[in-house]
Amino acid sequence: MKTVLPTSINTVEEAKKFLTELHNNNETFHPEDDAHTIVWETSSPTKEECDQINKLMSEIYAFPGNEDSQNMVFDPCEFLLSLSEA
Repeated sequence: MKTVLPTSINTVEEAKKFLTELHNNNETFHPEDDAHTIVWETSSPTKEECDQINKLMSEIYAFPGNEDSQNMVFDPCEFLLSLSEA
């Protein structure tokens, strides 16, 4: 895996940096998917990396204001789509 996985994500800025790096390294996936079940286009992450990816995505979805999935403060899916459209 090319993307350097942070130990944690605590802010929207950190989430944007992480998701942008995934995008730039062609390692994006649907953020709601379990990293262990993804068919990766590039080399597959290790089990430990998949565990960490899942942890990071859980932290992003747990941001204050993300309780209502219809009105999220920061939606990682929407953010990744915006990177693809740019």
